[in-house]
Amino acid sequence: MKKSFIILLTISLIFLTGCTEPVEEKPLIERVKANLTVDDSIGEITLPTNIGGVIITWQSSKANLITIDGVVIKPIVNTSTTLTATLTHETVVATKIFEVVILGDMTADQNTIQIAIDSITFEEYEITEDIDLISSIGEVLITWESDSESFITSEGTVTRPAEGEGQEIVTLEAIFTYNDVTVEKVFIFTVLDLSQTVVYTGYYSGAGDLMGDDLKSFLHDLIDGHRVVSYASLWDRLAESDEDPNNSNNIILFYTGVSISKEDHGGLIGDWNREHIWARSHGELDDFISDSDMHHIRPTDVWMNGERAALDFDNGGSELYDGSTPTGNYYDSDSWEPRDEVKGDVARMLFYMAVRYEGENPSLDLEINDSVNNINTPYIGKLSVLLEWHVQDPVDDFEMNRNEVIYYYQQNRNPFIDNPEFVEYIWGNN
Repeated sequence: MKKSFIILLTISLIFLTGCTEPVEEKPLIERVKANLTVDDSIGEITLPTNIGGVIITWQSSKANLITIDGVVIKPIVNTSTTLTATLTHETVVATKIFEVVILGDMTADQNTIQIAIDSITFEEYEITEDIDLISSIGEVLITWESDSESFITSEGTVTRPAEGEGQEIVTLEAIFTYNDVTVEKVFIFTVLDLSQTVVYTGYYSGAGDLMGDDLKSFLHDLIDGHRVVSYASLWDRLAESDEDPNNSNNIILFYTGVSISKEDHGGLIGDWNREHIWARSHGELDDFISDSDMHHIRPTDVWMNGERAALDFDNGGSELYDGSTPTGNYYDSDSWEPRDEVKGDVARMLFYMAVRYEGENPSLDLEINDSVNNINTPYIGKLSVLLEWHVQDPVDDFEMNRNEVIYYYQQNRNPFIDNPEFVEYIWGNN
């Protein structure tokens, strides 16, 4: 009886095993990535560099805060930074991003000075006019020292080089003093000669008579490898790049054109958030480079962002209403048509993305096709319509100013704002 029971149990186990689908285990690197965490605030610690055979190296968006082998270096003041963990296992590489605050040894006096330092920004760093250099913020005294008094004095007086002599790079050192504590910060300005405007003029030297793929390849090499900004910093960066020219406290929402406070950002209805014009799901923009690229991210109303979702771009559909108010945006099941005032902006941002991202690790090769329903692929459309929009809505002052702001932070430009004819040379018939 006992022997029969064992045989029956064995047959049952074999039957059950054969009828059960095996559970596919995720690759080791994905499991380690999913479980890798970093606290929002960290002090002097060493982050993991090897978990179960997965090698982890670390990089900070701000210099000298972490070594490649994960040793966090304590700054003087609390410092926000983006930590990038690069995970490697055999031939597979993955990255994971963390927004953290590295806690510093900040005294009360240092904190007072840091607040003053953070409050100083300049509208332009490529300059043609005198600079307003303030001498104090509250009880914090500020003195300035120039390394080239011939072009910018320590009082902020600017003397431009003669026409044809070229621009001059000048460093101004600000010295902040409060009680017995002194902190220095450097600001770098470019003084343009009398023949130059604030728009950078020599950026496209070498484009010559290039056309088609040759021009696309040239422009890719020119704008590739830009200085990456953190995704968290986009709240401040977009508040500057999309500032309302008639109200410095506000920004202009991209899809509606409404001016709202820079401070009203977040995830609630009525807030503004960060809209990826090249939708994240069109190529899974989860690498930190393309995901925070300012050239295709605009401030939009939270509700409007959700309505556009990941739709491709095309003409037609039903007009979207905000309550009883028409928004000028149209949509259907597979496409989105933005208001007329930004149609060209959309086209030029997408043209930029198709040139900037050509498949180098970790980014995918993004391309524009003449289709819709491109979700979950590295494509977006509709090319023929985007070419029409580019002509219909030419580059304006707002777009040009935005290009300058982004160039300051990322050190790369959108070629199709500076040279709209490049669109025709690459995607047109000429």
